[in-house]
Amino acid sequence: MTMMAGYFTGEMPFKDVYIHGLVRDENNQKMSKSKGNGIDPLILIDKYGTDALRYAMIREVAGAGQDIRMAYDRQTDESASVEAARNFTNKLWNAARFVMLYLDEQTPAQLGVAAASDLELADRWILSRFNAVTRDVSAQIEDYGLGEAAKALYEFIWGDFCDWYIELVKPRLQDRDHPESRRVAQQTIAHVLDGILKLLHPFLPHITEEIWQTLCQVDGADCLATQAYPQAVASLIDPDLEQDFELLFGAIRTVRNLRAEVEIKPSTKVTAIFQSESDRERQLITSTSAYIQHLARVETLTVVEALPEDLGRNMAGVVGTVQVVLPLEGIDLEAIRAKLEKSLQKAQAEVTSIAGRLGNAKFVSNAPAEVVQGARDALAEAETQVAMLTERLERL
Repeated sequence: MTMMAGYFTGEMPFKDVYIHGLVRDENNQKMSKSKGNGIDPLILIDKYGTDALRYAMIREVAGAGQDIRMAYDRQTDESASVEAARNFTNKLWNAARFVMLYLDEQTPAQLGVAAASDLELADRWILSRFNAVTRDVSAQIEDYGLGEAAKALYEFIWGDFCDWYIELVKPRLQDRDHPESRRVAQQTIAHVLDGILKLLHPFLPHITEEIWQTLCQVDGADCLATQAYPQAVASLIDPDLEQDFELLFGAIRTVRNLRAEVEIKPSTKVTAIFQSESDRERQLITSTSAYIQHLARVETLTVVEALPEDLGRNMAGVVGTVQVVLPLEGIDLEAIRAKLEKSLQKAQAEVTSIAGRLGNAKFVSNAPAEVVQGARDALAEAETQVAMLTERLERL
């Protein structure tokens, strides 16, 4: 190739050569015809889609020249890694459908970009995360860190955008009584989704093209592949705000975990007390209280510097230096305790039964290896369940 190009054009056709590793089979063996251990990509494409296989391969690249071990079950023609990539494409598809449902048939270009002064905290946070990821992914691609870039996009899209921002902004998108706030939410979420599709296009070309065509309503008149790759805006990156939101998300998770421990129904709203000696943390919890109340199903939220001496029965958790307390008035703890004790007895009986089988030398020596391994896995799972239930009972 280089000799032909030099002969006909007098120029080198490329300056860099990317040397990638081998794709090995599920046993980390090199695929070969003589071994008969090849994995047919067409089978995986038919089962999971072209984009899923492409993304799974790129995401597994840990560094230049590193081999990729392909997770594959020859009995079912299934691959856990490609299935995970397929789940990612489904997540992206469903998120895009939700976003477009609330854009009132407007494109990102028609909506425009929200003024910085109109942005709410959640909008500023997602724009900071988007631009930080854009900066990092661009640098990783320039350095041929394709696997690292794919992982960074996965974590941002699945975690920050889908699991957090969409949930944070959902009430504003659904609230037509406050058109100004709703408009800013529409502008921000459309802008970020448009940028996500551009960032992700080299990794998932087919599904991103399909979504982008619908989002931008171009109807084949243009294509995503010809669009400029996003450039990070440094002024929108706010590390302190991102750190604040990590504390916010930790607080929400803590409330959710405490609710789960005492089996409070998702539809039931609770009272929560947040205690911190830090002025900054108290101010943060206060300014983001609406997010906590919405995502953690909290009806009454109180922020204090010191907890009152007599709180009554309660469950407490800690995130950073913030203590989260859920008063348990009106909750039948004895009924919850009885239910947990019954579950614990059942798990303990299962541990005893499986341990007895594994303690039988005849069973271990005569049973098929996969059956013995299955029993060991079941024992480990049952022991974990016993430990978790015991801890919950102690906390209760």
